[in-house]
Amino acid sequence: MQADQGPPTCHTLPGLSPGQVRLCQLYMDHMNAVAIGARQALLECKHQFQNRRWNCSLLNDVNVFGPVITIASRESAFAHALAAAGVSYAVSRACRDGQLSSCGCSRMGRPKDLRKDWIWGGCGDNLEYGYKFTQNFVDVREKERKFKRGSKEQGRNLMNLHNNEAGRRVSEYLS
Repeated sequence: MQADQGPPTCHTLPGLSPGQVRLCQLYMDHMNAVAIGARQALLECKHQFQNRRWNCSLLNDVNVFGPVITIASRESAFAHALAAAGVSYAVSRACRDGQLSSCGCSRMGRPKDLRKDWIWGGCGDNLEYGYKFTQNFVDVREKERKFKRGSKEQGRNLMNLHNNEAGRRVSEYLS
């Protein structure tokens, strides 16, 4: 990007599906958190697979995990879950930090298992908002595709949605 150009528009961001472009336009202030979450997912993927044949390295592909994401494999399943978890976590944090106009701190009270001597600030990650936003933004790519019922492609599509959900749930559980 050159100095005289503004930030990229949703239509020029590589790798977004038509539905993601539409959501990008509606939630422009969320895109920095989405990018941070995707970067975190990629770094974690590289860490987890550092000594494997596929180590999440990029090959100038518009998909952040490269061509392996198109192959039905354990690695692809893990990459889908990681991407959803990373985006969910980053959006939840951005809400907490006041960076997004449509959300704020979590409304959850002091956790019951928090030690009494720990001072509770009362502003936690908004996990519910991060979960719901990620459910819309990440899953729209799979939901806008139409496949013949019972086909291998439909099965793969449903598996991707399942793996995205697994990532979101892990993100909620670990936060």
